[in-house]
Amino acid sequence: MMHALRHLFASEAINEGVDVYTLADLLGHEDPAFTLRRYVHRVTGAVEKARKAIGRRYRAGT
Repeated sequence: MMHALRHLFASEAINEGVDVYTLADLLGHEDPAFTLRRYVHRVTGAVEKARKAIGRRYRAGT
């Protein structure tokens, strides 16, 4: 049960944009690569989120 809750926390954090270094610290991992291998999966709508974020950045800079 605790593993499932930990996995849910990590997955939701990634989905909300928490960077892998911060998440690794929160989970007590010394190596962010371990966090990536263990908890990061394809994020639903990730491509669209990336497009929107990049678009906002370019619009803000003009």
